[in-house]
Amino acid sequence: MLAAALLFCGFSGWLYWTAYSDDDLAYSRARDEALAAGRAHLATLNSIDAAHIPAGLREWRATATGPLSDELRRTEKKSAKTLRERGSSARAKVTDAALTSLDDTAGTATLIATLRIETTTRAGAPATDRKRMEAGLERTDDGWKLTSLAPVPVGKEG
Repeated sequence: MLAAALLFCGFSGWLYWTAYSDDDLAYSRARDEALAAGRAHLATLNSIDAAHIPAGLREWRATATGPLSDELRRTEKKSAKTLRERGSSARAKVTDAALTSLDDTAGTATLIATLRIETTTRAGAPATDRKRMEAGLERTDDGWKLTSLAPVPVGKEG
């Protein structure tokens, strides 16, 4: 009986170790982390509370790195002015998303997503918009961050 228990414990430990050190599992973990971060960052970057514009812009900057971070810093004053003038608030929700590429070794990924953005004007008139976006992601010391963001056209041209 003791031998069977020891054998079971040894086998269970070996299974756990092989699963924990499995390259496919590590890749899956990286994919899930990149996808979750991309979804959250896209929602943040497409949302703003007109009553708390400076905090919203800080949240935007926290989602980005590289070229997108540089662009957000460069346009921050103009964005704040435009947002104050319009007085609109927006709340975005990612309705669907997927990674179209992931290079776990390089720490880069590309994500496509659909978003539903509910906008409320100063007068209180609500509107809903749907967008399709493509985002570049990079793994940083603080987790996955957005490096680029572009709209995905709805129909084919020509």
